Amino acid sequence: MKIGENIREIREKEKGLKKEDVAKSLGITTKAYSNIETNNADITLTRLYELADIFGVSPDYILNYQDKSTFTNHFNNYDGNQGTIIMYQGCAETKNLEEQLKQSKEKLRVLKTNIRAKSN
Repeated sequence: MKIGENIREIREKEKGLKKEDVAKSLGITTKAYSNIETNNADITLTRLYELADIFGVSPDYILNYQDKSTFTNHFNNYDGNQGTIIMYQGCAETKNLEEQLKQSKEKLRVLKTNIRAKSN
């Protein structure tokens, strides 16, 4: 994978940014930025550091980027059925999202309980 492809992958998959937003942050046109992602323009060391700053990663991360798909494996603990063991591989973001979802569900449960109590 070439550096432009790494930049595109990080922008799209990890940061969810638009080309226009990154181009604006760099002070260049969207076309000029697009040329970086398509490897039609060479990237300077200064530009690499600017992109790393925008993405909140190190320049080394951009240069050595590999798609880090997240896999969540659930293993049932059948020995005594003591629950489920969850193993996360890859990005910790999935774990954070699952925790946020769990907290939101608990807040919703509390709100429903309060509404029922006020209705009675």
